Amino acid sequence: MSTMLHGFWKRVSDKNRLCYALVIAFGVCLLTLMLFFQFGYQLGERQIKPFLRQENISITEQKLLLIDEPDPIIRGIEVAISIGMITLGIDRLRVHANK
Repeated sequence: MSTMLHGFWKRVSDKNRLCYALVIAFGVCLLTLMLFFQFGYQLGERQIKPFLRQENISITEQKLLLIDEPDPIIRGIEVAISIGMITLGIDRLRVHANK
């Protein structure tokens, strides 16, 4: 029992493996968040400029802060970074497992 617990603890406490897993997790979170804002959060009409603006929404002068979608180039960079992080983490985990 002690040997099994020691092996489990050694595997869990491997800092390199943990770092690679966290890189993968961060890449997945970034990709999921970006896809949510791209496809699941498109409400109303889409305007490009300005990035942040305030609009009056009623006679009582309440203000509404709107954040517009960034350019497609920025979305492409975000997708490339997130996929790159996922790929890097998986590759480093495979190399680490073969050592």
